[in-house]
Amino acid sequence: MKYFYPQLHTLHNPSIDLSDGLPGYKHLEVATRVSLVLKGALSAYDTEVVSVDASECEAVREIHDDDYVDFLVAISKEIEEGGEYVPPLFRQNLKKSPLFFQGGMYCSEIGTPIGEGSITAAFNSAQTALDAAKYLCEEQKNAFAFTRPPGHHAGVRRYGGYCFFNNAYLAANYCVKRGKKVTVIDIDYHIGDGSLEFATKDMPYFSLHADVHRNYPYLDATFSNENEFVTLKAFQSGISGEEYVQEVVSLVNDAVNRSVDVVLLSLGFDTLETDYTQDEYIYVKPENFRVLGELFGALEQEVLILLEGGYDAEYLELCSQNFVSGFVKRKGL
Repeated sequence: MKYFYPQLHTLHNPSIDLSDGLPGYKHLEVATRVSLVLKGALSAYDTEVVSVDASECEAVREIHDDDYVDFLVAISKEIEEGGEYVPPLFRQNLKKSPLFFQGGMYCSEIGTPIGEGSITAAFNSAQTALDAAKYLCEEQKNAFAFTRPPGHHAGVRRYGGYCFFNNAYLAANYCVKRGKKVTVIDIDYHIGDGSLEFATKDMPYFSLHADVHRNYPYLDATFSNENEFVTLKAFQSGISGEEYVQEVVSLVNDAVNRSVDVVLLSLGFDTLETDYTQDEYIYVKPENFRVLGELFGALEQEVLILLEGGYDAEYLELCSQNFVSGFVKRKGL
């Protein structure tokens, strides 16, 4: 197993999160998240770290609309050093509006500011996912991509939830094009509302998450999934770590109960009981991540792990260490 690290992720440095309205709070999607997760992984399994320095990734256009990608590139060029962009209004079609207003048709919230280097970092994160997928397909070995910015909230033509490009489905698309049968499993605290848009027969999506109406992304009250290639399971508020693990076991059994070559795991450490992004608390402890690692390590399929959320800096290293320890133990690495 190799680790894949996005060398340019520090170009994305959001300052203020306005998700909860004014006055806003210090943004949680900070660069130290990745260094802590990597440090924990290395302490559990010391392996080669492949640094990815690509500042562009044309492959994002294979799953994201061209006009959406073009907007992100264009607006990033207009942002001055130290500045940030948040759409001033939201409409379905703003193509005739000045560029400054057009973000409001590609985003529906104000918690994901775009800085001067944010989109370069997002391209770099996307390429990191692709390089990890290439390694897995060619070498038939597991990989961990430390993707930042994360990706599972990014839709076909929509950013938000700290995400710009959907790293998991970029990797899934790459694997499918090379003849692999894949499944995407998401165990971030939040539903991957962007990933929902990409699920197909060849790339089904399985998610265990908090209530989608009472937690981000606060989906419309009429939301009901009608995609036969999507399996959604919501955990109950207040469940214990052990109960949560059993919910993941059930989800994984459903996801691999078919002919699958590759499991793409959207891994969020924001299920930890002390994570600040939870609106309804659950009680997953650092040691529960070791059991989760063992669960995925026991799979016969190759596994590509992609980092999603996780924002409690005090425990990120420990959670990562536990997960990777359990994973490599069962994989026999």
